[in-house]
Parts: sequence; structure tokens; C-alpha cells
Amino acid sequence: MEYQEALSVIHNATRLGSQLGLERIRRLCGLLGHPQDSLRFVHVAGTNGKGSTVAMTANILQRAGYKTGMFISPFVLDFRERMQINGEMIPQQELADTLEKALPFIEQMKREGSEPTEFEIVTALALRWFADRGCDIVVFEVGLGGRFDSTNVIDAPDCAAILSISLDHTHILGHTTAEIAFEKCGILKKGSRAAVYPLLDEEALAVVKRTCAEKGIAPNIPDLSQLTVLQSGFDGSDIRYKGEGYHLSMRGGYQVYNALTVLSVCEELRAGGWKIPQEAVKWGLANTHFGGRLEVVRRSPLCLIDGAHNPDAVAQLCKTMDGFFTGKRVVTVMGMVSDKDYEHCIGEVASRSDVFIAAQPDSPRALDARRTAEAASRFCADVRVQPDPKRASREAVAAAGADGVVIACGSLYMIGDCKRAFQEAADDIR
Repeated sequence: MEYQEALSVIHNATRLGSQLGLERIRRLCGLLGHPQDSLRFVHVAGTNGKGSTVAMTANILQRAGYKTGMFISPFVLDFRERMQINGEMIPQQELADTLEKALPFIEQMKREGSEPTEFEIVTALALRWFADRGCDIVVFEVGLGGRFDSTNVIDAPDCAAILSISLDHTHILGHTTAEIAFEKCGILKKGSRAAVYPLLDEEALAVVKRTCAEKGIAPNIPDLSQLTVLQSGFDGSDIRYKGEGYHLSMRGGYQVYNALTVLSVCEELRAGGWKIPQEAVKWGLANTHFGGRLEVVRRSPLCLIDGAHNPDAVAQLCKTMDGFFTGKRVVTVMGMVSDKDYEHCIGEVASRSDVFIAAQPDSPRALDARRTAEAASRFCADVRVQPDPKRASREAVAAAGADGVVIACGSLYMIGDCKRAFQEAADDIR
């Protein structure tokens, strides 16, 4: 099997929408030899901040000398971003070979009437690859929720991390932060340790604490009284926590709190016997760059992509816009999917934009670009419609001028196309 054929098989698998459950992934992993049972994990759930936290944690563990797997979703430019070992994406042929070995079992499940979803197939392939390559530990990002997410096929992780919790996927996970927290806390299991984001609201935090008590886990919640933010700028942040100084390369003030959760993960892993030198912790925090999170793609004009697609993430993006781009000509390219709180998100971004270009993600759930423009027009005087994300991005670069700022945000299904367009030379724009 060739790589492109493998991608076609994966992408043509059923998605099954909100039909969450662990029966299919357990069956598939069982047919593949239970690869998860030979691995150890840091399991990460939350509404926002999962990817950044996974990347920082994986970098630290790799620096500490461990062969470290990393599983994330979705991807920005290359499907293989989703599964990496020590920062290297799975080779194309290894992905194809792993799928080819799994195909007879996938076909068997189809015949049995329990066809695995695309995400379940990807999860199982990653587990099989991590096991075959002998990873010491895998930093495992939850796809959706936690309790019934396919990544929850694993037994108790060495550490579970609960990140920021806010309203998203409410039609599946619940309509309050308490209900959503209950789903996220499904990754907490007896025998695991836990690190908890320090800014959870009272309802969500109560659920986390109650679940930890039921599982016999003492949650490690960062102590904000021991935090001093020395500076937070466009090139990262400098903090002092528990008497130690750290530089964070990830942009955005909110990354400080993700990093504190990472520090709690490291404390818990150390308590469980993992050898993690302080030098590795500092290096990992200072040298993590994660695609699609305030990622600078070009400098003239300044072009960024950010996967903010729900109210909490958009609020963090807007703080950055308010803090760093005041007085600049800001041109935004934005596209959303229709099952998000798109009117609020679009309004917040449009109100901070001199030019707003409505695009349309490549997704069956995409919000029509004209509806995006309609929502934006109440907050921005110059709203344009260009459904194709690449053309929208080129138009944005031209509209910004050399000294302006271009931001592509909204759906993660779109920002990869925007990134490719931004990387093209400005004089190619027509």
C-alpha cells in the first residue's frame, strides 16, 4: 500500500458524528494485539490548550531522554502531524504499512456491523506504531470529551491532565461547564496521578475534585500565589514559579497557565519515579512551537494563524489583538463551522478588524461564507466575501500592506490553507 492510498482509506472511513463509545476502539485494539497495554501515558483532556500542553510536555520528556510519542488532533498542514515520536512525524510508508496490517481487522469489524470511525482507526494506528517503535511514554491528546473518546481505551495513565473547560460541543458534552467537566474527567482512573488547570470555574473545579476523590487521586493544582509573570509579550513570556524562572516560547498570556499545568504534570511524573531534570523542563518550555496557535507565518506583513474556534479561545485571541496590534491595520480571514457559537466569535473578531474577509472551511459542517459576512457586518465596516481560504488569504495580505497585520482564525479545517497562502510571495498576489 502506498501513502496516498492509505490516506484515502482513512479519510473515507465513517465519522459517525456524535456516536461516541469505547466498544469499537476496544475491539480494534484487541485485534491489533492490545498495543496500548505495552505503553505508558500522559493523557490530556480539556476544551482549549490541549495541543500546546501536549507539545510542551512531549518536548520536556524527550529532552529528559525518553523516547516520547505524541498524539494530537487535528493537523494543520500534514496528516502525519497527528502522530510523532521525538518530534518526527510518522514516515509515510510506515503509516501505510501500519494501516495495511490493520485493514483485515477493519474489514472484519465492518462485516460484524461495528465499523470503526476515522478517529478510532487513527487512534489505533498511532498506538500500534508507538508500541512497535518502543516508546517509553506517549503524550496523548483527547479528541472530544474524554469519557467515551477513543483515546480512553488506555488504562490508568501515569498522569492525566485536565485543561481549561468551557462551553464547546455542547450538543454532545453538555450545556454547563459542570456537565462538560464530567465528560473530561472520564480520563481520571484509579492508579493515575492528575494535574489540573489552575483557572477552572467553580462548577468545573468541583466536578474535578469530586472525581479525583472518588478515584483516590490527589489533584495537583498549580498554586497561583507562587506565580509571578515577569513579562508577557509577542515573543513569549517570562515567569517565576515556586522560586524558579522560566521562559515560555508559546505566545499569548494564557499559555502561562497551560505551562503551569505542564509543571504540575512534571511534578506528578517525578513523584511516580520518572527522572525529569529541571534543565529539561526549562528547555522544553522555552523551545516549544506548536502550529496553529498564534503561529507567525510571515513577517511582512505580519501574518498569523490561530485555531480559535470557540468563545473561550476567541477571547484569548482577542486579548492578543488588543495587547499587540493597537494602531495597526488588522485584516482578518475567518471561517467557522455551523455548530459553534459562531455569531459571538465572529462579532468579537470583526469588532477588532479594519477589514474582515469571510471564508469557508473545507468541512461538511462549514458555515456559509455569506452568513459569516452577515454576522461580521454588524461590527466591521469593510466586510468582504471570499469563500476560498487561499484566495481570501492572498486578498488579506494585499489589503494589509507591508506594515499591517493579517490574522486567519476560526476553523482548524481552514488555517492550513491560509498558512500555505501566506507563505507565498506578496508580489504573486493579484
